[in-house]
Amino acid sequence: MTHDPDLDRNIREMLFRDLNRKARTLQQLKGGRNSRVFRVDCEDGPAVAVKAYFKSTHDPRDRMGCEFRALQFLRSEGLREIPMPLAMDAAHGIAAYEFAAGQPLRPGEAGEAEIDQAVAFLRTLKAIADSGRAGDLPAASEACFSIAAILENLDSRFRRLEEASAGQTELADFLRNEILPFRKLAVQQCRDLCRQSGIATDTEIPLSQWTLSPSDFGFHNALRGADGRLVFLDFEYFGWDDPAKTVADFCLHPAMQLPAALRQRVFTGMMAAFPGVPNLPHRVRAVYPLFGLKWCAILLNEFTLDHLARRCFADGSAKTTRSQNAQLEKARHMLAQVKNDCHDFPGHP
Repeated sequence: MTHDPDLDRNIREMLFRDLNRKARTLQQLKGGRNSRVFRVDCEDGPAVAVKAYFKSTHDPRDRMGCEFRALQFLRSEGLREIPMPLAMDAAHGIAAYEFAAGQPLRPGEAGEAEIDQAVAFLRTLKAIADSGRAGDLPAASEACFSIAAILENLDSRFRRLEEASAGQTELADFLRNEILPFRKLAVQQCRDLCRQSGIATDTEIPLSQWTLSPSDFGFHNALRGADGRLVFLDFEYFGWDDPAKTVADFCLHPAMQLPAALRQRVFTGMMAAFPGVPNLPHRVRAVYPLFGLKWCAILLNEFTLDHLARRCFADGSAKTTRSQNAQLEKARHMLAQVKNDCHDFPGHP
């Protein structure tokens, strides 16, 4: 049971109606931050994974439709390191997928082989993007195709956090004393690098340089199969994006915890995988600190009301001082990493 009789019934009805499968047991899996994920064992046939997606009037994104259609398209393009989409019930916000067998990668477990598999997957997505067959796909969630768009996104996120910091002394102090000074420095350094490299900050990169991206991509959304190969999960934010953002996000994601040598391997591998994107190394260096700041803001979402609603839907937890303090500490760690990386990575001699 799901502990939600209506959801339990909707899942069972979808599986029987669309797949002719009778559900025997439903088990909620850990890990979903925006949705509930269940393993459903059926009376006949293999287990399936069912996701119940979060909906909010404050967030109009169609996570379910985006993920289901993305996996349909990528499977039609021959990718097999992703789950097969099976059925979708838009009215009830649930979808069924092939159950991906495998073990999650623990923090620090990924090595060079896993990096190379991930880079190969992103290289394949770029090849599909260049094929001309993906024109109907949407932009990825919060895709930014110019430096100006990145800065605008940062402004919006930090405005919300400044509002949330009222009555939150530690958060207010962190924003004022640590984030703001580095933000000013990072923006100036970005503009200087762009000027030196001939990158127009207000101009979008041309469509020919765009790639397809899961947006929330990394080993935190992957399973290692019995053969050692990785299966990549979570395509709720999939779509067109800037390769520089893909590189920066992959290296910076707080769930990855990649040491500097592996982040450098990502950078080197991606530069080789995207040879047709001019100025990519310079643009990655220019935007890397900006996306580091964005990840600081994402980590601090624990202080916002909308994040609380999503968390309560996904795992039933509520906002607590302890969880907020933990996220604030993670944001401090992220900021320290980004400051260090500005001197030593990516691509610095």
